[in-house]
Amino acid sequence: MEKEKDKQKPSWSVLEALLVFAVILSTKWILPFSKMAWFNHLSQLISPGNVYLGQIFWNSLLIAVFFFLLIGLILKLKYHLAWREVGLKQGAGKNWLLIGISQGVLLFFIMAILVAIISLFFPFEVEEQAIVDVFRTAGSGWERFLCLLIVAVAAPFSEELYFRGFLYPAVSKITGKLPAVILTSIFFSVLHFDLVRFIPITIGGIWLNLLYIRTGSLYTSMVAHAVWNTLMIFLLFYAQSAGLV
Repeated sequence: MEKEKDKQKPSWSVLEALLVFAVILSTKWILPFSKMAWFNHLSQLISPGNVYLGQIFWNSLLIAVFFFLLIGLILKLKYHLAWREVGLKQGAGKNWLLIGISQGVLLFFIMAILVAIISLFFPFEVEEQAIVDVFRTAGSGWERFLCLLIVAVAAPFSEELYFRGFLYPAVSKITGKLPAVILTSIFFSVLHFDLVRFIPITIGGIWLNLLYIRTGSLYTSMVAHAVWNTLMIFLLFYAQSAGLV
């Protein structure tokens, strides 16, 4: 029984997990893409009328690729492990798609209710996240499609792969499952730089983490995260079209 528990523990350490994040973070200073002519050209190419949105699109895509490559290097080169070790597998029941969709819808409504409750008890003007202001500038169907790719593909993939698939197992090896779920979810929330939504985003992180633990598949939490984000961006676009924002 003890040997079985040891097999479930990840080979990589918290230090390695944090190092991956530090490397990704440092690329902003080492490789300031927004100041590079070729990057701005690509941004203008993908989004001619909204270059800043194009920059965010390529940045989000590059971050997802960097997370995948760095985690892959540690898994494959150092520990000779398969991607299933970070949850990239079907998991129990093999119905991760339907579970992910239903959980994402439920998560969206619960988060909306939590934000509404917080607004009632703390009736001050809620500042939107900086990226939401950029999404508001998306006027054409193509620009809105780019926003959707950012929030429904790039962000869920990179965030779930790192926070749930890579960081959480390393922390749980030290603290146990529940403390690791809470700690990594707080870290996940802090990095959204949104004080008002700190508690809802933390709860959302916990929800996604427990979903991953229950199903054994990172695909489930990725889909749930994508659905949650997609419904939020659709709500924003609807509010814009209706003249509510």
